[in-house]
Amino acid sequence: MNSEVNEFLARVDALVGRAGDLFVQWELDWVERVKGRVNHYGSVADWQTDKLKQLEARYSDEYVTESRNFRDNITSEQREAFRLACNYYRKQGYYSGITGIVPESFMSGDSNDYVPSFNNYSRLTDNKYFKKILAAVRSEPKFETGQLVQFRASSSLPQRNPLAKEYASTGFGFGKLAGMYAVVLEVAPFAPRTAANGSKPYKVLVRGKAEPVFVEERFLKKAKKVKV
Repeated sequence: MNSEVNEFLARVDALVGRAGDLFVQWELDWVERVKGRVNHYGSVADWQTDKLKQLEARYSDEYVTESRNFRDNITSEQREAFRLACNYYRKQGYYSGITGIVPESFMSGDSNDYVPSFNNYSRLTDNKYFKKILAAVRSEPKFETGQLVQFRASSSLPQRNPLAKEYASTGFGFGKLAGMYAVVLEVAPFAPRTAANGSKPYKVLVRGKAEPVFVEERFLKKAKKVKV
């Protein structure tokens, strides 16, 4: 076995010894697979060296320390944030490689036993889209149940209600509700569905309408004067 192969395998073993307990499944699989191939063929391909360099860079000493600290000291808030992110991205159809391995009992909130890898946690929660979702969930509601509110001006309303895909009360023609009055029936009946500022959802009953409407907070304002 030549020196290049020996050096490569030594680097793989060193990486596993330093950070292998933090690897996600595909990384564990890759290590076993690449060691087998290198041993079998007695040579190292450039792409194998490049992949190893990527893993070495990812699992820096700083990252390893941070990952272990996360794994051993994950907070209830972090669990809830990850659960919210998983449910959000599963509905959106993104990050299926991550959300697909999360137990359903954790997704539903029946269990808190699951601990994601720090890498998976960071990918789902530390991005500008999910940060807006989380901010909407944690923010104090601007309106309360029973309060009279008013839809904003037509220039502030999209033609289609962003919640209409799942909650079909108002689809196209959403802008026609501009300026209309409504009573808040329920605050945050479900988690936010769009990554936008002010996306906390409300269930409201529009004046003169028989069916409730689901609307995001950003499209409502306090009713200053009731028209009779």
